[in-house]
Amino acid sequence: MRKFNYRVPRFPVDLPVLLAFGESTQVGRCLEISVEGMKLEAGQPLSPDSRGTVHLTYLGIAVELSIRVAHSGSSFDGVTFVYDSEEQRDKVSQLVSLLSRPSSSRSGPVVIS
Repeated sequence: MRKFNYRVPRFPVDLPVLLAFGESTQVGRCLEISVEGMKLEAGQPLSPDSRGTVHLTYLGIAVELSIRVAHSGSSFDGVTFVYDSEEQRDKVSQLVSLLSRPSSSRSGPVVIS
C-alpha cells in the first residue's frame, strides 16, 4: 500500500514581500501561499537551506516571520515558514484565509485562477 503525503491547500496570489537574509534585503513577489510556506519570485536566487525572514502585508495584517529556503530554482523559490509562536501561525492562517476568498469579496492583489 502506498503512503500519501497530503499537502495543505495552496493559493495562487500576487503579493509583494520583503525578504531579509543576514545583512541583505530584497523585494520579491509571493506567487503562491499556504499556512506552511510560499512560492516566491525573488530578485536574486536564494540559497537552498538558507534562513531569513519574510515580511508581508495585506488588508492591515502585517506578518514578519522566519523562513527556510526549501527549493531554489531558475524562475521561482520555495520557502517554508518557521513559526516562533502559535500567535504567528494564527496570523498567517488569517492572512491565507483572506487571500483565498473569492476575488469579488476582497480588495487588493488578485488571486490567480
